[in-house]
Amino acid sequence: MNGWMGKILQVNLSTGTISEIDTRPYADKYLGGRGIGVGLYWEKVKPETGAFDPENCLIFTTGPIVGSSAQGATLTSVVGKSPATIPEGFCYGNLTGFVGAELKKAGYDGLVVEGKASRPTYIFIEDGRAELRDAAGLWGQNGYRTGELLEQIHGAKTRFIAIGAAGEHLVRTAVALASHDCTVSAGFGAVMGSKNLKAIAIRGSGKVEVADLEKLHELNRYTIKISKRVRLSIPPRIEHTKYAELLEVIGKGNCYLCGLECVAGVYRYGKKLIGHRKCQSVEYYLPWVYGQEDEPIETFFNAPVMANDYGFDSWEMTNIIEWLYAGYRTGALTEAETGLPLSRIGTAEFLEKLMRAIAYREGFGDILAEGLVRAGEKISPKARALFPPTLAPIGANYAFSPRTFPIMALLYPPEPRVHHVNYHDIAFVHIAWSIEQQQPGVTGVTGPLVHRIAREFWGSDTAGDFSSYEGKALAAKIIQHRTYLKEMLGLCDWGYPISYSFNTPDHMGDPDIEAKICTAVTGIPGEELDIYAERVYNLQRLILLREGRQTPAADYPMDFIFTEPQRGMPGAGIMVPGPGDSAVDMVGNKLDRDKFTAMLKEYYTLRGWDEETGLPRAETLAALGLGDMAKALAVQ
Repeated sequence: MNGWMGKILQVNLSTGTISEIDTRPYADKYLGGRGIGVGLYWEKVKPETGAFDPENCLIFTTGPIVGSSAQGATLTSVVGKSPATIPEGFCYGNLTGFVGAELKKAGYDGLVVEGKASRPTYIFIEDGRAELRDAAGLWGQNGYRTGELLEQIHGAKTRFIAIGAAGEHLVRTAVALASHDCTVSAGFGAVMGSKNLKAIAIRGSGKVEVADLEKLHELNRYTIKISKRVRLSIPPRIEHTKYAELLEVIGKGNCYLCGLECVAGVYRYGKKLIGHRKCQSVEYYLPWVYGQEDEPIETFFNAPVMANDYGFDSWEMTNIIEWLYAGYRTGALTEAETGLPLSRIGTAEFLEKLMRAIAYREGFGDILAEGLVRAGEKISPKARALFPPTLAPIGANYAFSPRTFPIMALLYPPEPRVHHVNYHDIAFVHIAWSIEQQQPGVTGVTGPLVHRIAREFWGSDTAGDFSSYEGKALAAKIIQHRTYLKEMLGLCDWGYPISYSFNTPDHMGDPDIEAKICTAVTGIPGEELDIYAERVYNLQRLILLREGRQTPAADYPMDFIFTEPQRGMPGAGIMVPGPGDSAVDMVGNKLDRDKFTAMLKEYYTLRGWDEETGLPRAETLAALGLGDMAKALAVQ
């Protein structure tokens, strides 16, 4: 198999020992990326291990095509026990940018970090060797300054993963910052802090071998051409304000050797502020939403950088700030109680004081540092009542509600965290279809095209009727497999799948492009890939069961989804593709419990799980080569 250099680095911070693991046995079974990460986690992290225990492992793994010139092959998967989940348990996150390719060029397919250093430490990796270095001079610095210092020490081309004050002080939702403004969530910044691991610095000069370089070059040209789609560069909260016209995308902000368009762009705001921004983090702090009309635009533009620097998850900060604002307006929270200038929400002054309070666990910030969901145990019932029903320990739950998209009821609950990648397959097509409904001819994604996409990407024509329950069990399984394969191969979610295109005659995308790229780089036939996804998905299921997941109850969405009608904006509907070329308004809809239960049982059957309990059947696991793991759990 090309693409692999053959070694996974293993570092024990407690003993200071550095060793190597042969990649091949894991690649043969789990392919790469999150697959190998899940396999290593099963072996190394016990159910009773706590997130901040030295025995917890933080596992970084790349895919077999990362480091090649394959477009969008930039993903590094991160797996470990998360301090953010409730209870603490298995979780995962992703890093794009440059660190994965640099790790591959340095000679390693992954990195496993265990133990706890006796003093602040960083790991330096360069061309087949690694060493532990003293980080006393880095400790106390925030993320960007840490990166700058590492570049001064090891050279400008050094790639890094580092934590800021939030990670050092074990803020449960703290992120780790990587080169190219990338972050990994799930509280893994705090896990690094618990290990006294300040940073990882990487330099590599190697090259990833490619099975068929000429074919890969051909596929790269083809992929760039057909990847032209709705870019979604201006996030929706900004787009719906009068300030959106001041925000201009002036560049792509590409990751390693990537020419694809995506939401990670170089922005110019107000004709003078220029910087690299990504996705939701662009808009998590909008001063004018909180009535601060006179606040300088620098506050809005600098907010993502501040979050990255301290090590804050922007989704969590969105939840916290909106809750504090609602509490202040209703009188449920006061400035005296919180020690925060709540009347100044929306200003740079407030954001700096809030971040410092949480990062250094000062006063009310110490409560918020436990994560907003856990903070609910230490605040008044009146303040707790202001939590949105979709509040989740990681991310923002149900951004695309199952009341609007019934398939989401199968995509959200099985995961240990809010996993936006799973719903992007549906969401991106829906967004392009919605634009076409309002402005015919702009995207070309009509109702008939949605149904063709459904047949070729999701398994059936009925999956193209977003309002129905038919065909969704199969579609969910296919989408999950495609998602897992992307993260096992190392492909960026913003680039794939290419389900529609502005640059094809019929606007149809290519359902096989990921497999074609994999074959060109590794030589693995595309038709063999699905078994890897099936195996890893089942192994993750076993991990969650081993750590206490109760099925089928845990596979049901939140109860209000069944009882409270979907709301829309006044006078506006929430339209989704229906049968044929029709559109269906989902305002007022509730998820039907009986239909969902039938859909869930169909999904269990398709997966080879017990229809009533949701437990994987022994014969299913045996066929996937997971029989020994099933025995460990006594799955029958």
